[in-house]
Amino acid sequence: GLAGEITATIQEEALYYQEAPINRVTGFDVPYPLYALEDYYLPEDTRIEDAIRETCGV
Repeated sequence: GLAGEITATIQEEALYYQEAPINRVTGFDVPYPLYALEDYYLPEDTRIEDAIRETCGV
């Protein structure tokens, strides 16, 4: 997908400039749900914030 391509490009082009590894925050490892359950599947603010803190070592 698009996020994978962006991640791969950053790894290839800017590896020596990175201060932390790339951390991807995605939906859960299950089949994509119906529209009514989409909000439960997609990453929410707290999961994104936790990933940022984990990557930055805060």
